[in-house]
Amino acid sequence: MSPQTNEDYLALLRQGVEVWNAWKAHHPDIRPNLCFATGKGFAIQGAKLSGVDLSRANLSQADLSKADLTGANLSEAFLSEAYLSQADLIGANLTAADLRGADLISANLIGANLNNIYLSGADLTKANLSGADLVGAKLIGAKLSGTNLSGANLSGANLSGAHLVGANLRGANLKEAYCSQANLRGANLQRCKALNTDFHQAIFTAACLEDWHINSGTNLAEVICEYIYLQTDQNERRPHQGIFALGEFTRIFQVPLETVNLIFRNGIDWQAFFAAFQACQAQDGSNILTIQSLENRPDGVLTIRIAIDRNGNRIEVEHFLNREYDAQIQAIDKDYRYQLKAKYEQVAAYRQQSANLTEILQRLAERTVNQSQTINVEARRLVEPLTSNQPDQGESGENCLSLNCAIAPPYTLEQKQRLTNTATKIQKLLQQLDQTYPTNTPLEKQRVVLQVLERIENNPILKASVVEGLKNVPSQVLKELINHPLVNVLLAALEEYQ
Repeated sequence: MSPQTNEDYLALLRQGVEVWNAWKAHHPDIRPNLCFATGKGFAIQGAKLSGVDLSRANLSQADLSKADLTGANLSEAFLSEAYLSQADLIGANLTAADLRGADLISANLIGANLNNIYLSGADLTKANLSGADLVGAKLIGAKLSGTNLSGANLSGANLSGAHLVGANLRGANLKEAYCSQANLRGANLQRCKALNTDFHQAIFTAACLEDWHINSGTNLAEVICEYIYLQTDQNERRPHQGIFALGEFTRIFQVPLETVNLIFRNGIDWQAFFAAFQACQAQDGSNILTIQSLENRPDGVLTIRIAIDRNGNRIEVEHFLNREYDAQIQAIDKDYRYQLKAKYEQVAAYRQQSANLTEILQRLAERTVNQSQTINVEARRLVEPLTSNQPDQGESGENCLSLNCAIAPPYTLEQKQRLTNTATKIQKLLQQLDQTYPTNTPLEKQRVVLQVLERIENNPILKASVVEGLKNVPSQVLKELINHPLVNVLLAALEEYQ
């Protein structure tokens, strides 16, 4: 005869696990009602209790290890100090149940409802609570080392003093949870939502904080942390070497105000940024801005996090900073273009001077034949002692003594040496300025070229060397000697010296 009342079911359970499991195997569709049952100290490990109604039952100190409680109703049940290690509680309802001091080591609680449950002092080491509902759960001092809490909802839960060493909290919701003095060493907080969460005096050493979400209400006061990782699998360690100074973690990660994240994907002009920053502060006198942190990622993307007053409008501040930065970039670009134009005007002036000198020489050459002959005679008189022992060069040799000779000789060893030295000096200048100024944008490249020209102009010895080295030298020759990406821009500016 099948049991009818909860007392009948309890009597059947007292006959032992084997008897109970055999009956359950023959009656899989029956959902026994054991609510309000008293089974304190029961030893029913491995019992098949799936779907059983144990709501408000007293099973304190009972041994339910390895029991099958999938889908069971344990709401408001009294299970303090009960043994539930390796028990299967998938989808079980444990709302407001009392499991203080219970042993849940390696228990399976995937998707279980633990809303407002009492688990203070319980041992949930290596238990699986992924996707579980732990809203308002009391986990004070609970042991959760190595526990899987990925995707769990811990909103408003009390985890004060809990041991979460190596716990997996990936994607978990810790909104408004109390985690003061919790030990999160080596825990995975990737994409964890920790808005308005209290982490006062919590331990964060070796934790992974990749893409975690915090806000100005998240309390990181007096957090204990030597180092953290910004990516999973212990990648992107911060600090890169050594450990954080006392309070440094809080200073870096605490969000005391609302924040604006400015992202620069193609480099940054610091002059334009600081001008925009100051303009935003001075806009109405009410914007209190603080540069909270800078993150330079391996792919070259720079993120500047700026804290603003809690009463400020984050969107308006972000739009103003971006708009003002662009305006400053345009102003700086215009200024440098003006400077380049001035340089090019200097080049034109030098060219005009050279043209005037050429015209003077041409006019001298066009004087009377008698003057030219006199000059040739004087030239012969000067060089005859030097050429008296040389072979007769005939008519062509005499023509080369004329000032009007237009045949350019090949580069001499001295000319080659001067040209090589000049190219070396210019390349060294470019390399030095490369280390001081960025060259990512056309504007930045123009700035480096201007600096090269200014240094040549301000150094008379260097200028004389450059002028002498570039005499009658085609641009292509110099281009081949200087190995630098800015050589084409520089050669255009160096035409005045050629």
